Amino acid sequence: MSGVRLGIRGKIAAIILICMVPVLFLGVVFYADRNRERQALVLRSQRDTAQALAADVETFITNAVHAERAAGAAVTSQPYPVIGIVQLFSAIRANDPAFLSLTLALPDGRVEVSDPSAPPRATVADRPAFARVLAGADWAVGPLGAVRGRPGLEVAVRIADRGRLAAVMDGIVDLTQLRTSLPSAFASDMDGVILDGAGRVVLDLRHPDRSAGVFRDLPAVHTALAGRPATITGFRNPRTGTRELGSAVPIPVLGWVTVVLEPETSALEPVRTAAAQEMLWVLAFAGLGLFLAWVLGGELSAPILYLARGARAIGRGDLGHRVALRRTDELGELGGAFDEMSERLQRSVSEMNALQAVSDAALSTVDLRELLPMLVRQIVSAMRGDGGAVWFADETTGDLAESNGGAPGDGRRLRPGEGVVGRVAAGGRPLVISDQDALRAVDPELPGQGVHSVVSVPLRAGGRVIGVILVFARRRREFRPQDVRLLETFADRVALAVDNARAFERQQEIAAIVQAALLPPPSVRLPGLAIAGRYRSSREVGGDFYAILPLTSGHVGLAIADVSGKGIPAATLSARTRYLLEAFALDAPSPDTVLARLNAVLARDGGTGMFVSLFYAVLDPETGTLRFSSAGHPSPLLLARDADAAAPLEARGLLLGVDADARYSMAESRIRPGDLLVLFTDGITEARDAAGEQFGEPRLQALLGTLRTAQPEDIADRVMAEVKQWTGDRQIDDQAFVAIRVLPWGANTLSG
Repeated sequence: MSGVRLGIRGKIAAIILICMVPVLFLGVVFYADRNRERQALVLRSQRDTAQALAADVETFITNAVHAERAAGAAVTSQPYPVIGIVQLFSAIRANDPAFLSLTLALPDGRVEVSDPSAPPRATVADRPAFARVLAGADWAVGPLGAVRGRPGLEVAVRIADRGRLAAVMDGIVDLTQLRTSLPSAFASDMDGVILDGAGRVVLDLRHPDRSAGVFRDLPAVHTALAGRPATITGFRNPRTGTRELGSAVPIPVLGWVTVVLEPETSALEPVRTAAAQEMLWVLAFAGLGLFLAWVLGGELSAPILYLARGARAIGRGDLGHRVALRRTDELGELGGAFDEMSERLQRSVSEMNALQAVSDAALSTVDLRELLPMLVRQIVSAMRGDGGAVWFADETTGDLAESNGGAPGDGRRLRPGEGVVGRVAAGGRPLVISDQDALRAVDPELPGQGVHSVVSVPLRAGGRVIGVILVFARRRREFRPQDVRLLETFADRVALAVDNARAFERQQEIAAIVQAALLPPPSVRLPGLAIAGRYRSSREVGGDFYAILPLTSGHVGLAIADVSGKGIPAATLSARTRYLLEAFALDAPSPDTVLARLNAVLARDGGTGMFVSLFYAVLDPETGTLRFSSAGHPSPLLLARDADAAAPLEARGLLLGVDADARYSMAESRIRPGDLLVLFTDGITEARDAAGEQFGEPRLQALLGTLRTAQPEDIADRVMAEVKQWTGDRQIDDQAFVAIRVLPWGANTLSG
């Protein structure tokens, strides 16, 4: 029964019930035996009743025989006149209404005297009982017959005188008189039936109209006719349809049978009542056992359920859940162990969360000015302290300087071995002081600031002590060994974060130097051109650059590029691309050829997974011819002096460094004095505001429309300011912008 799930209480009840099974089995066996005994008692009672009825019938017949014998003896003892014999017979019948008639017959069968009187020359020679007496029987009973509508039975008695047959008393008795002498054991719904030797109904004490042959085929009747009592079961009364049971008992003197019947419902009612009472007692004891088992199970299972709910609560994240079992037994001890485990788990998870928070804070920024205060706050909160500070060792002198403001000793500098921090840095081991007097002896200034207890551990990076972290409490507190281990774990994260931040700062400095060398001056003047370029890096230096390349024959190369990635790798690739571009531009006049050569070199020497988008154009200021190619870079915008809107200069081409065999198309445009050409990286158009919306090229075009007569420097400054206002502090990519104003040939300044 895989679908059945029993709890502890149910299992305890089931165990007790299983233990009760043998007792219940014995009870059922005893119950069955008791039922059989009761049924046997009922059947014995019915047999006794049937035997009593048979005895009454025998007594009834015997009384008739005695009465006839006494009458015969009186008649033969002295001569009576006929009238006297008649009066004697009348007196006997009056005293015993069972006699329907009395007859004194001579041995030849002639009726001598009869009451009531018989017709002249009447004879009883044809009567069976008379014949059997003549044959030598002392008395005999004849077959049943109807006399005046009543069942009459012939009873013949031998009257002897000096040893010879003198006469025969032949009487007819009324069997209905048996009803007046029913056995005392007869119940109101019990029936007594007398059957003759053929199994026919002689007399039914309750139902005179019962069919004569209704019992003829009953096996019990045949058994009784054979001389043995028998039990009747399963008999269905044809009149009522009810099932009846009873007993059949022989009447030996007659060769007849008495049958006693009773409906099963009433006969077995005492049996069923007693059985029901006993079953109720059994069920009551079983129920009491189950109730006690249930109560005991509840007493045992309730703490387990509390523990299970506590475990589920902890599984849901409620680590502060306690079961609070107020018991003194083993279950109470288990509850206490559970609460202790929950408390330790809560503390461990809290420490892990704090460690994760410190790690997240360490990864959130590489700016030490932002990083250190954040880390100190997280650590102090996790340690449940009142404050803390990080001290760093000077690489030259070894002196320790506090790097987090707002803590006791702010602005202090300590030599190695001086104060708590100096001792930790000098010894390279944790230090815990929980007594204010001991703290005053080590570092007098801290107790003066209200500090009572401190714990301090060294910061290590690369196997050397680079500083110390200190957490303090303004109340008495015993910092435990696990607190020291937790602070050491925090110190490892802080030291790693500081080391990474310092390495990043050095990397950024190098990358910034490299990138600064790539950019031309912010303003450039060439014959026929006024150029202004602006660049703003994101937090991490990237690889954006733009270039103004004077070429032969007065031509000018104009380029802008965006290198994927950040940091030194991007700056390095940017510098390499910048110098290769200049070399190929001086050697090949065609922009598409320059990009193809540049791409072949970058793709052949690739492997870094980085690529470059680049726009390159060659401008002849004298003729206004602009030939250009693009390697996946955003299209520049050309705002003609008489145009309503700026138009993009589109040319197709694959990013540099992806496919060495890539080919690039070249397009050509004509520009005139007064026209404005702007180059930009995607950091301009893809800059996003707080809602995530991009600055976009349409917004840039609209802005340029308002600046069509402005100086290139003003245009560049305005565009960079608008983009800055759009993004706020959310800049995530480098931004480069170049504004090129076409001047009349030979001029290098704008008029007016």
